[in-house]
Amino acid sequence: MNSVLQIAAEAARKVNQAQALVTNNLANAGTTAFKADLYAAQTNYLGGSSRDASAIPSTPLAAVDFGGGSLVATGRQLDIAINGEGWLQVVTPQGEQVLSRRGDLRIENNGNLIDAAGNQIMGEGGPINLPPASSINIGVDGTISLIPLGEAPVASAIVDRIALVNPNPADLVKGVDGNIRANANANLEPDAAVNIVVGSLESSNVNSVAAMVQMIELSRSFESHVKTMQSADELDDSSASLMRLE
Repeated sequence: MNSVLQIAAEAARKVNQAQALVTNNLANAGTTAFKADLYAAQTNYLGGSSRDASAIPSTPLAAVDFGGGSLVATGRQLDIAINGEGWLQVVTPQGEQVLSRRGDLRIENNGNLIDAAGNQIMGEGGPINLPPASSINIGVDGTISLIPLGEAPVASAIVDRIALVNPNPADLVKGVDGNIRANANANLEPDAAVNIVVGSLESSNVNSVAAMVQMIELSRSFESHVKTMQSADELDDSSASLMRLE
């Protein structure tokens, strides 16, 4: 395969990967607190040097936009959103502890406090489990108070506090499953400076219009690379024909 065809084919493959990433972002534009994936490219030189060497695009660099989405008021007492920076600590249905900003909370029949994805919310002493209650309130600092079922309003008591942390974004990585994980250097100690807004949810930080524009640009780029491949193939065939005539 000649170098032009090789470079164009590799570029088309990378553009296709980027388009898949943007498509996934667009599909999650309505997912609560979703963090958009970003893509970037860098140049690799065949032979390891930029001098007198062919250049090919490398695998797109993985990155995540940790910027916050808009806060949407719902009025629901168990809907919460982090105000500014910070994360909730949650445990996935598979038992792995990860970070989340998803605040569409609900209480299972067994008392476990979970989000709409089934992740259990962590408190100061582990996963939060609440007794039957006639009223539940969440404070801006994450404290959970309730009135036990059958008790008078004066019996309200604090039962736990949601684990709110604020690690350095450089210590975070997003997995292929969409979960945010902290590396070994991350500071996961509770941070009193992290506050929440009750009765609101954080929207996805995906800009739908920008994502649509990216998809169109990537589609045109892919078509351009395919045409280059076709032209290179035709030139290769022409050269081979000329050589046979000699």
